[in-house]
Amino acid sequence: MPSLSKKYRFALVSHAAEVINSVRPHIDPAREDLFTTLVGLDDAVPTARALIREGYDVVLGHGGTGGLIARRIGQPVVNIPITMLDITNALLTAAQEGRRMAITSFAAGREGFEIVTGILGLDVRQIIFNSQRELEDGVTAAVREGVDIIVGGGVSRRIADRLAVKSVIINPGGQSIQEALSQARALAAARRREIEHHEQLRTILTIMDDGLISVDAHGNLNFYNRMAETLLGTGLASHLGRPVSGPVESLGLLEVLSSGAKKPNEIVRINDNALVVSCLPILIDGRVNGAVGLFKEGRAIHDIDRKLRERIHRQGFRARYTMTDIVAASPGMQKLITRAERYAQTEAAILVNGETGTGKEFLAHALHTHSRRRQAPFVAVNCAALPETLLESELFGYEEGAFTGAKKGGKIGLFELANRGTIFLDEIGDIAANLQVRLLRVLESREVMRVGGDRIVPVDVRVISSTHKDLRAEVHAGRFREDLYYRLAVLSLNIPPLRHRRQDIPDLLSPLLRRYGQTADCFSAGMLSRLQSHAWPGNIREMNSLVESYLILLDDRRRDEGLFNELCDEHAPPPRPTTDLETSPPVQAASAPVPAADKAMAPTSLRHQMEACRYEIIQRTLAQCGQSKARTARRLGISTNTLWRALKRTRRIHTTDSEDLA
Repeated sequence: MPSLSKKYRFALVSHAAEVINSVRPHIDPAREDLFTTLVGLDDAVPTARALIREGYDVVLGHGGTGGLIARRIGQPVVNIPITMLDITNALLTAAQEGRRMAITSFAAGREGFEIVTGILGLDVRQIIFNSQRELEDGVTAAVREGVDIIVGGGVSRRIADRLAVKSVIINPGGQSIQEALSQARALAAARRREIEHHEQLRTILTIMDDGLISVDAHGNLNFYNRMAETLLGTGLASHLGRPVSGPVESLGLLEVLSSGAKKPNEIVRINDNALVVSCLPILIDGRVNGAVGLFKEGRAIHDIDRKLRERIHRQGFRARYTMTDIVAASPGMQKLITRAERYAQTEAAILVNGETGTGKEFLAHALHTHSRRRQAPFVAVNCAALPETLLESELFGYEEGAFTGAKKGGKIGLFELANRGTIFLDEIGDIAANLQVRLLRVLESREVMRVGGDRIVPVDVRVISSTHKDLRAEVHAGRFREDLYYRLAVLSLNIPPLRHRRQDIPDLLSPLLRRYGQTADCFSAGMLSRLQSHAWPGNIREMNSLVESYLILLDDRRRDEGLFNELCDEHAPPPRPTTDLETSPPVQAASAPVPAADKAMAPTSLRHQMEACRYEIIQRTLAQCGQSKARTARRLGISTNTLWRALKRTRRIHTTDSEDLA
């Protein structure tokens, strides 16, 4: 292999010692080393080829010898040119030694030679040759006809010496030598870059994990790497330069060669081994000049997919909670956990029901970590937080150019990200009807198609969904597809509201106490009793909001019941109607008298009374928060989306009642 050392290695293959002596002073020892050798015409080409194989960057030549080497080999050969000035100097020197001269010229006569000899007044015969035999015959004939001095190279001199006539060597001038060396340095630098790139490419292709094989325009095998021979299980070395056959032929390279069309990701079975093969044509100036095939084992694809999922897992698509993280002191929660642990071991879809703030996503995390898919991604999406078009592209992904603003290269969807893992669809009851149809299709076929795409992508995903709505009622009302409901609710879990699991409250406080560096002493028995007696319409989220406010404002004090009671009063709604309201009328809170206009529209059914109470609570809290819905939602311990829905529902009921009374 050619040397890749810093200094260039030049070899001067010359016919005369005089030429070598002329070139050597122009060599820069810091930039290049020069090896020289004297040869005849017949030995010049084999000698030059041997020097190139030995790693010399450039072979230098001169005169007929250099011309012959350059014509037979081409690069990397630089011939030091013979200029008319060099010839003139040689002829003037020869004129001092003899009267009748002959000059040797390789391959063709020298342009302008007659003009120069005419100016000099010299009678010079040209001997044109293409081989050493022609040169010997030409010089011999010239001497026989009276020529007494030969002008040319070192080979011509040796012939002249043998014939007992004088000779003069045409030496290259300094400018010609400098130009030739500059050309040689540029050529050497380019060759080294090419060799380095070639070796890098060959190394990459040889050690790459994919098998690679190529054929020329005639279908003859011309390259393969180590992995190709391993996967194909055959000795490919003996097939180089021959038409492909056997396992190589089944890859499809000849089809691509004849059609000029690529064949991506074909599944080919060779020696009981499934290979994923992509064949591409090699096009030069629009014409098929060969074909190349890339292939790898099917199980390698699975390994790549597994590593991708592990990377996704490290990036944050993972569940953070387990069953042991769930507080379950109450009988209802203990029963729920027992059932959830059994459900988690199955592959069936699970629907988690519960009021806002009960911890539905917390339970979804635990279901995933307790399942057989625990090492795979856990991807959660809030279906109520995104508009329909954005939710569709998030769930299923999109191709480049699918819509205005689409990312270059497209985007992978959450279903694809969750492959082999779990996707959690929070607030599934809020998705639009059009999206329900697409989601049903994915659940039934286990395939997704990106927005704007034309390819089906298979997915293996376990679906856990949640809702605060009664989906059966939504189905009955025609707002939710019945077939989708039964796909989502193969198994169902109902999280009890906090008011039905009051004995869990002390344990639910522990994480907050640890977060703020407090102990249970900051709550007295009376304070705990008040926490446990509160209705908590916002459930755990509302209770956490109140307790965090208390712990933040507590500062360095051990306990402050006054502060606690003040915060509880802010969170306390008017007395909620209970089941005894079916026989007793509701009692209005003294602090929130019903306006006369509302008294005229006083509802009579239990549902209307409860909605009226909810309406009063929301309106009063809105007034206290300066009509800020975000602050109102935080104070009530509910999400902003829940507040909007409550306002819309209660406003609709009040409007309907007003119209009826009108």
